[in-house]
Amino acid sequence: MSKPAIGARVGAVMSAKDGVAKLFGFGVYVGDEVPPDTGPASMTAWLHDAGIENPKLVLDDGGVVWGCECWWGSEEQIRRMLEDYPKVEVVSLAEARGIPTQERK
Repeated sequence: MSKPAIGARVGAVMSAKDGVAKLFGFGVYVGDEVPPDTGPASMTAWLHDAGIENPKLVLDDGGVVWGCECWWGSEEQIRRMLEDYPKVEVVSLAEARGIPTQERK
């Protein structure tokens, strides 16, 4: 699958199993960049240290999720996929990244 155009609407899913999809949200693909180190539960630290670019997705709520942290695709594709799951939970990026509660913004 080829990457969408910069500015294309996308969706980002953390996981989907046992009838539950965990959704980071919807937003826009803004291109590829070297990510910052976003926390102990993410691959971004390794990519940051190695200087490797990764797809950057800016969610509608202003959060930034990186391609290595999720399953992502066009908003249309993700919405169709979510139809197959009886339960969809919106999950926090900070929680998914293993950032302690006191450090979350």
